[in-house]
Amino acid sequence: MKNSRLEQIKEYIEKHGKATYDELEQLLPDVSNMTIRRDLSVLEEENVVIRVRNGAYSVAEIGKKTEEQFVQRFSYNVSEKKEIAEKTAKLIDFGGCIFVDSGSTTLYFARMLPDDKYCAVTNSINVATELLRKHSPEVVLLGGDVSRNNLVTIGLSTMNFLNEINIETAIMSTTGFSMEGGFSCGVQQEAAIKSAVIAKAKKVIMLLDSSKVNKNMPYIFTNLDHIDYLVVDKNFPKKLKEELESRDIKVI
Repeated sequence: MKNSRLEQIKEYIEKHGKATYDELEQLLPDVSNMTIRRDLSVLEEENVVIRVRNGAYSVAEIGKKTEEQFVQRFSYNVSEKKEIAEKTAKLIDFGGCIFVDSGSTTLYFARMLPDDKYCAVTNSINVATELLRKHSPEVVLLGGDVSRNNLVTIGLSTMNFLNEINIETAIMSTTGFSMEGGFSCGVQQEAAIKSAVIAKAKKVIMLLDSSKVNKNMPYIFTNLDHIDYLVVDKNFPKKLKEELESRDIKVI
């Protein structure tokens, strides 16, 4: 009886992508709200659903949306991102460990890295997957909690892992930049990881396409004082580039 009920709930959520408690009570009128909550806990343990305040979402549906969002970001400003990636690849010294941040531009960068012997560390599942297409590099994925929004590892375990490695060069990305607000992103835990990586790295290369300029996100993770190279695209504002260069910032 229980297995039949769980199967009904599972099929309903997978069909609709999500379900509220009210909807499940209508689906199973003879079953108590408490029993439905316990059933959702079982399905969550089986990685079928993710419980939320008023019901549950299908894991498959969340994965699909995450992939669609990433594809949209990856497909935006493609020529600018490729230009930045090509410039950045020329700045890399493979004598030590490199860190590759998450992001669509850094993913293009990962594609352009040579298939050679070097160590590449990342907290991005997408970047790690791309690097593993090559045969020679040593690829290290930082452990930790996985953010479903953009498939990166975050949290205390990730921070502890960082404490155990040396980083020669960090290739970083940002969601927003302004002269007043610095480099920022939208998730506090991701900002903490970015800040920790920058503090560890001997050289920091920030990738900044023109669509991120004068955009301030809630969490600042670094400022210009900690950046060695700023790699930009052909559409980067000329006046801003001149202002940065007047402050001895290396703009590539």
